[in-house]
Amino acid sequence: MLITAALTAAGALTSMAQVYSVNSVGYINKTLPKGFSMVANQLNASPDNTIGTLFPSPPNNTSIFKFNGVAFDSYTYQDGSWDDPSPSLSPGEGAFISIDPAFAPTGFPVTFVGEVASSTTINLGPTSGFKIVSSPVPQSGINIDGAPPAGLGFPVANGDSVYRFNGVGFNSYDYQDGAWIDDNDPQPDIAESFFIYIGTASHAPWTRNFSVALGY
Repeated sequence: MLITAALTAAGALTSMAQVYSVNSVGYINKTLPKGFSMVANQLNASPDNTIGTLFPSPPNNTSIFKFNGVAFDSYTYQDGSWDDPSPSLSPGEGAFISIDPAFAPTGFPVTFVGEVASSTTINLGPTSGFKIVSSPVPQSGINIDGAPPAGLGFPVANGDSVYRFNGVGFNSYDYQDGAWIDDNDPQPDIAESFFIYIGTASHAPWTRNFSVALGY
């Protein structure tokens, strides 16, 4: 569940000007299943987007795996602390998370709290190959490509493929000759990351702008 509220913060009136800002803040409640899943944080948390801030007290033996382009860097929570709490999980990024069923047999409820970024750019180059990404804006039930609000704005190109983890393997979606094969356009869930295979090194970046006034 996502609840987003538009908060208007008026700054102090000085002799020079009035300081004024508008932020869109909210929270996401999600239960991560026991075992492996792919997770994304789609809100800018305070004071930062490190795993230590986002997951301060997960079940014991929780592990996070971040893909570095070749292999996975792993981080584990044991006996009340992370072995390294500093890696980021910012909007647009993604990772695998493993929840030990011995300590969380019904899964792990997590709440992400923070601001929706007004503008996020995810660089998909300069090399082709596999990457783990996520939508930088928490929306679901719409296609990954296409202009907002009908789509998430991903600049899909021929040769791209999306792989969504289903708990056992991956559901794959392939884009060729200007269309998704079998009209199978992926629709990622809120707080879900996924693998994408980039078919060209000159791929356009994924830039997503969010407007409080428009709501997307």
